[in-house]
Amino acid sequence: MKGIPLILAAVLLGATGQVIMKKGMMIYGEVSAGSVWGQLVPILKVPQVAIGFVCYGLSAVLWIAVVSNVDLSLAYPMVSLAYVLVFVASWLFLGEHITAVRTIGLVIICLGVFVISRS
Repeated sequence: MKGIPLILAAVLLGATGQVIMKKGMMIYGEVSAGSVWGQLVPILKVPQVAIGFVCYGLSAVLWIAVVSNVDLSLAYPMVSLAYVLVFVASWLFLGEHITAVRTIGLVIICLGVFVISRS
């Protein structure tokens, strides 16, 4: 499929952005939904947050190309691959604990993406 590499690039960039942004927020500290707007400038001054934000933004730009070339019913389920990437990266780079239940859920997601990709 011609759109699969583009989908994978967008998903990879988005997942990378999420993990890098999380790393930056581990440096900055916790914020609440109500206070994030007031702290946005200092938050974006943390390099990892800014880089993560840029990766996520580039992912959105690539996604524009995806949706203009690929059926959304095929493309959007592929975004679930980001769950897999973030899951593994969170364990490897953020030291997050991975439970058996989460792993089973991830396998189910992968099976679903595989089935959809075969259509």
